[in-house]
Amino acid sequence: MRKFLPAAALFLAFGAAATAQIPTSSQDLSIRPARPRGDVNRAEPIFRQTIACVVDRAGPRTRNLLATIPGTADEDRILASFQSRLDWCFAASEGGLSFTNDLLRGGIAEIYYHRALPGGLPAAPAAPTAAAGTTWAQPRAAAFSPPGRGQYEMLHSVARCVVLRQPAAVSTLLATAPLSAGESAALRALQGDLSACLTSGITFTASRQSLRGLLAEAALHYGEDAAGGFVRVAQGAAASR
Repeated sequence: MRKFLPAAALFLAFGAAATAQIPTSSQDLSIRPARPRGDVNRAEPIFRQTIACVVDRAGPRTRNLLATIPGTADEDRILASFQSRLDWCFAASEGGLSFTNDLLRGGIAEIYYHRALPGGLPAAPAAPTAAAGTTWAQPRAAAFSPPGRGQYEMLHSVARCVVLRQPAAVSTLLATAPLSAGESAALRALQGDLSACLTSGITFTASRQSLRGLLAEAALHYGEDAAGGFVRVAQGAAASR
């Protein structure tokens, strides 16, 4: 049995200054019944195996999920259709596996990223493409209707901004093993860029696994959209972030 969790460890909050917190652990992925030690480390490979199975069995649907704007009714509709695939792919003998919607998106995106871009991301674009890239990173307006769910797209917008600023560093991150020391070092190297991508007065907090997932999806879209000059921005970037 697989259970969706609310994105409690993924949020944007308004404060006095723009800050970004690089996490040292994850609360977004767990296996039930819980083990007193190493729960996340044990759940991580099971999660990856389950998501790889879902991608193999429902490829078009997983790509359609990544084409939706986070927090919208389109995303909700596709997410609801995954339950039978997840139940089939997850070994019942393992108990239960719980993870957030963003972790599901990120796990799927990382599989497609490694397939499409085995050598990593292309270099940051030069002007005038850089201007289109900046618009590409902005939150898409459709995420704010109905009101109240745009924060999910704002998280993805921050990730796109980081990838746009540091494609090589994000490639380095995604080449590391999840929850490894190398991953920790790669995330720390992105601390300044996360802060730079935040609007003044906003705080960004995410678990290690959720942040990796956000950057994986942003990296996949960057790799696909950069070749076309970031023309996908015509599909609804918000006026400001």
